[in-house]
Amino acid sequence: MTQPRYSIVKLAPGMDLGAFDCGEESYNLWLTEHAAKSVESGASMVYLFIESQIPTEQKVVGYFAICPTLVVRDDMPKPLQRNLPRSTPAWLLAKLALDRSLRGDSEKRWGWQLLRVALETIVEAASVGGGQVIVVDADNPGLIGWYSRHGFKSTGGDDLRLYMKVATARKYLLDS
Repeated sequence: MTQPRYSIVKLAPGMDLGAFDCGEESYNLWLTEHAAKSVESGASMVYLFIESQIPTEQKVVGYFAICPTLVVRDDMPKPLQRNLPRSTPAWLLAKLALDRSLRGDSEKRWGWQLLRVALETIVEAASVGGGQVIVVDADNPGLIGWYSRHGFKSTGGDDLRLYMKVATARKYLLDS
């Protein structure tokens, strides 16, 4: 049996998304019912993490969605507010999900690899189109620690929104 190959591709019409299961129904449904419309309307770009056993058989095993946004400096953690305008151009990491089949692999660290590609994509987009901050909505309190371990800063309390400067992400990617 051949080892599976993995790649990142942009969501395109006609791609089979139905087998994806990250264990969170809202993420599964967003991918199958809203992702294509989001790309088509220009609201976001969706990238798929594809596993291929053979070139004709591909399975979506992860995805992320990004889009430009604007953040208010005063809503951000205090240490990140320095030298930013009141309304700051930013990138939203709107969705990031990994299929159950790849979870728990401490050697490959698939979740980190998917986040890394998302950050690389955002850093590249910021270098072309601007943007000073990366924002992620953790969606549940259990994700705050995971994103924090990867350099995102929380405002604390019940707020599930985390932030990272693009410059910090650039440095983080070089150091890891």
